Amino acid sequence: MAAPGRRAYVLVWGLVVPLVLGLTLAVAALLWSQRSADLAEAEAQLGRFATGAEVGVNRALLALDVLLATLEQVAPAAGSAEGPPARLSGQLLAAMARQNLMVRDVALLDEQGVPLAASVPVERAGAALRLPKDFIAAALAPAVPMLVISDPVVNARSAERVIWVGRALRAPGGGRWLAVAQVPVDALVSLLQQGMPQPQVEVTLERAQGALLVGLAPPQGLVEAERAGGPPLARLAPGSLPSWQGRTRLRGDSGLVATRALMYEDLWITASLPRAAALADWGEQARLIAGAALVLGLTMVLAGVLATVYLRRMHRARAVVAQSKALLDEALGAMVSGFMLLDAQRCVVQWNQRFEEFFPWLSGVVRPGVSFLRVLQTTVHYHRPGATPEDKRAWVDERLRRLQDPHGTLEQRLPSGRCVQVIERPTPEGGLVILYHDVTELRQATAEVEHLAFYDPLTGLPNRRLLLQRIEQACAEAQRAGVHGAVLFIDLDHFKTLNDTLGHETGDELLRQVARRLESGVRAGDVVARLGGDEFVVMLLQLSGDAELAAAQARGVAEQIVALLARPYALAGQVHHGSASLGATLFGAQLQSASEVLKQADIAMYEAKARRGNSLCFFDPSMQVSLNARARLVADLKRALPGNQFLLHLQPQLDQQGRVAGAEALLRWQHPERGLVPPGQFIAVAEDSELIVPIGRWVLDSACQLLARWQHDAALRELCLSVNVSARQFRQPGFVEQVLASLQASGARAHRLELELTESLVLEDVQDSIAKMHQLRTRGVRFAVDDFGTGYSSLAYLTRLPLHRLKIDRSFVQHLGESHSDDVVVQTILGMARNLALEVVAEGVETQQQCDFLTVHGCEVYQGYLFARPLPLAQFEAFVRERAGPAA
Repeated sequence: MAAPGRRAYVLVWGLVVPLVLGLTLAVAALLWSQRSADLAEAEAQLGRFATGAEVGVNRALLALDVLLATLEQVAPAAGSAEGPPARLSGQLLAAMARQNLMVRDVALLDEQGVPLAASVPVERAGAALRLPKDFIAAALAPAVPMLVISDPVVNARSAERVIWVGRALRAPGGGRWLAVAQVPVDALVSLLQQGMPQPQVEVTLERAQGALLVGLAPPQGLVEAERAGGPPLARLAPGSLPSWQGRTRLRGDSGLVATRALMYEDLWITASLPRAAALADWGEQARLIAGAALVLGLTMVLAGVLATVYLRRMHRARAVVAQSKALLDEALGAMVSGFMLLDAQRCVVQWNQRFEEFFPWLSGVVRPGVSFLRVLQTTVHYHRPGATPEDKRAWVDERLRRLQDPHGTLEQRLPSGRCVQVIERPTPEGGLVILYHDVTELRQATAEVEHLAFYDPLTGLPNRRLLLQRIEQACAEAQRAGVHGAVLFIDLDHFKTLNDTLGHETGDELLRQVARRLESGVRAGDVVARLGGDEFVVMLLQLSGDAELAAAQARGVAEQIVALLARPYALAGQVHHGSASLGATLFGAQLQSASEVLKQADIAMYEAKARRGNSLCFFDPSMQVSLNARARLVADLKRALPGNQFLLHLQPQLDQQGRVAGAEALLRWQHPERGLVPPGQFIAVAEDSELIVPIGRWVLDSACQLLARWQHDAALRELCLSVNVSARQFRQPGFVEQVLASLQASGARAHRLELELTESLVLEDVQDSIAKMHQLRTRGVRFAVDDFGTGYSSLAYLTRLPLHRLKIDRSFVQHLGESHSDDVVVQTILGMARNLALEVVAEGVETQQQCDFLTVHGCEVYQGYLFARPLPLAQFEAFVRERAGPAA
């Protein structure tokens, strides 16, 4: 069997190989011949162009030379023996300039370069006739008058590049004049471009040593360079054509350079053509010819291969067919997809092992020749086990109907839970190929992607996108059905504090527990969603058509949710007590967008939050007005600090002798339209919007600057100044550095600055508070606890903090002598302060009775309207001077 194959191989390739070699040699010879012809044609074209350019430029320069030489006869005729009249000669020169299209300006100069006459008025000739340096000397230097050309310069009037040509003339009386003419470089460019054979040609007008006068290079056109590339032309023989291995004069590409020396000394014309440009057409033809030859050669080789294969294997056709069938059976058995082949009568021809794995109940049914109807009738009992006989027949009929147009796909859910995609395609013989792909993992991945897009990954609740869709649908359905729905916006109170103190893992666990409680606290059909952070939304559906009754139903569910969320949580091995603020709004009375409904509930939630949380608030239109006013206030606050609208008022603190011992700095806002805005209207807004941090920094800087100024005043230098510090400001990572920087920048004495902190601020993070206070206390800064007695007062933290003073809250002082409990609280605070060696300041002292009570029980410093209201700086300083000395 091997001998016929070997003979066939020798026979076929003995013919193919010579044909391919002959084709290769013929194509190579043709391409080399065409290449040589293209290079020769390019050389001839370049030489003709260079010669034409030489003639054109010589003619143009000769015309300029004649024009300037003519002035030697014309100028004296129009003037006198001493010189030509400027006006007459100017007119004549202007007329001569108009006769030559290349000339812009013509002038007649004396040996010092002073214009005698010009084509422009002489009084304006100075700017127009700004000649290159040393040009006049160069033009007058030759013993025999000749045309001299300058290097390109920029015309001061038109900002264009020009070249000056000049010629020495004999002046009456034996002196010499200089006739000059201005030629725009663009005029020479047009001259050099005439007859250009190819757009890739580079043309230069240059001096023998390489100085470039005009250069044209594709694609940018005019080249502004001082020298051309390559060796100076003085070294080349005029008219020579170097080899194609040379370098073009401007871009330095490999190519051919044709040079021509002009009739005027030191001027040359060059024309350069890159070799790649000369061979561009040849390269395209070469690729086409080589491609055609390659295709022909490959065709020959392929024909040889096919002939060889055919001749060598023809006698083995039956064996190959048998082997191919065995390989096909093996491949079908290894397929990851199920396979079944039906003939034109829809009877089974072939199937694979994977098909039997998908449908194990068919192992005793499927055999060659069995009808596909029998296969479906057996399968339906496993696919639809609980269906009626009519439903099963309908399923089989529908499956058979789909076989009539087998171009689509369908999916089946198997009893095992796997999902199978069925693809049916017809065969040329009228049969049918059915493929069964396991797409279970794909469908699970698709479902997971959809879940990630519409559900919160932490809690598994619907996210904002899905919630807005459902609110939109619920609004439309509620209006059509004449019923109401409600949206409850839920925000957890103090969640950020929990996150910061116990960590984000604990915060996430709290959110998961809240989600489960919300799901258990609503009715079936209601929607619970998480917007993000600690914000949740509950949507109540199918409430009463009566608005008041619907509000009552929503309130009942909301109060149940408030109670659920107030129950203790087990977090990180400890019990956490939390609460939530709820905002509620009804929908259904009119068509609303989902964003409008959600915004109303959000506004109501913020109102509940403003009521110290753990409460429910229904939306009212007035809330929107209040929110808008708050937004305007925030916008005004952002402009207040850069607009210098804040100022400090000082409230005096007096001792028992009536002298001013210090003052508290109180912030005031001088609004340009609203006037003086009291702090109660903007401090809380500044806290919520975090504007309190830069405002607090301003107060601190202003107080330090004030203390530094008081140091030079004997009546004020011993005063202490108290500054309130907000929680956000104190918790800033660089708070200590800010205080020290303010003291250093102002030069104020640190022990005259007192920072007032609230008890709740200190206890929020005791360790951080102690660390910061000790850093500042070691530098001299003093601390006071503001509104003492209203928070969680404890001797434990009082003994650990570097405090200097306690300030009794005005709520206790106001009822002294009237309320026994307030009397006891104040006496206790005073006694405790004495034992801890702390000073005490009583705030809100408004009556003499209150002052007397405090004095009797040991209070030494007072602050309140009984003595003075908060005063502007000038009035405060006058008040201090008035109170100086012992009290009357």
